[in-house]
Amino acid sequence: MHEDPEPSADPSRPKAGIGPLIEGHRYDGIREFDNPMPGWWVWIFVASVLFAIVYSVGLHVFDFIDSYEDDLDESLARLEATRATYAERVPAPESDPAALAAIVQDPASVATAATTYASYCAACHGPEGQGLIGPNLSDEYWMHGGTDESIYEVVTSGVADKGMPAWEQVLSFEDRARLVALIRSFAGTDPPAAKEPQGERLN
Repeated sequence: MHEDPEPSADPSRPKAGIGPLIEGHRYDGIREFDNPMPGWWVWIFVASVLFAIVYSVGLHVFDFIDSYEDDLDESLARLEATRATYAERVPAPESDPAALAAIVQDPASVATAATTYASYCAACHGPEGQGLIGPNLSDEYWMHGGTDESIYEVVTSGVADKGMPAWEQVLSFEDRARLVALIRSFAGTDPPAAKEPQGERLN
């Protein structure tokens, strides 16, 4: 495209650096010249066409280029292999008693678990562990075992026939382990209006 500063000039007269006019292409004083495409643009276009041909043949005919589905399957396989290797080298916290014990024995766990207990447990077990719908957590009696692992399992999996929900999908391992520490802290506190003992005395 080129704006003609001299409308009266001879349109057939060639100008330096400008190709011949395209006949009939003149609008509001603007004329169109038949200039060749830049060489770099032409070579990029040619390379793009050649690449598209090679890519299509490699993908659909000779199968030396992986499809999106192939790449996805390979990536998922590598991910699963990485997960399996990690699981072999680093035990899951849920299956590692030492990880549970470390959190239960951490003095900060009790304070950290207070909000979680108030949100999820106090409605059934009372704000001080005295027991309401659920059993008293402050006495020496336990219905499903009184070890750290037993308490953790009840918190994690629940007890369906007793109305105890499972919190595994709601609370993290750390939150459930801290609840064990908080429940332990209720022992011997003798809160007011404590519910009668249930289960077996273990201490």
